[in-house]
Amino acid sequence: MNSATPSLAPTSLLPPPAPSLPGRTLVVDDNESIRAFLRHFFKLENLPVEIVASGPAALERLRAAPKDFALMITDCEMPGMTGLELARQVRALRADLPMILFSTSVSVHGPERFLTLGFVEALPKPVGIDKLRAAVRNALARELPPAAAPGPVSVAPA
Repeated sequence: MNSATPSLAPTSLLPPPAPSLPGRTLVVDDNESIRAFLRHFFKLENLPVEIVASGPAALERLRAAPKDFALMITDCEMPGMTGLELARQVRALRADLPMILFSTSVSVHGPERFLTLGFVEALPKPVGIDKLRAAVRNALARELPPAAAPGPVSVAPA
């Protein structure tokens, strides 16, 4: 595992299983080691997940079954479509879908920039397992009614 891949070493006892959810988490990341890490994380958490390698693949899944997902976690810098562009298009499909940005860009630009763009959390890579668990649980517990959801995500130059 390279240094950018978070460790799954437990830092505390596992919390009780998450409550039953209305859908899966859609994970979008072009890095295979990050996808493997998140696949393992969601298995340990006993949470349903679907993992894709690109923004276009994520949009295809969301367009096919928009209500099948309870959360989206995306990287920021990916070939073909950035996570910010993906988030903008997801907002047009599902204004109520909570989104977490999971990216090294958070370390560079700080989380505040991304939170103002409509993400409910912005996590740096690497991230501690407890922080990831808390972010996922908080996002899944959150309800974003369409009328109160953040507006479209705009892509501003860095």
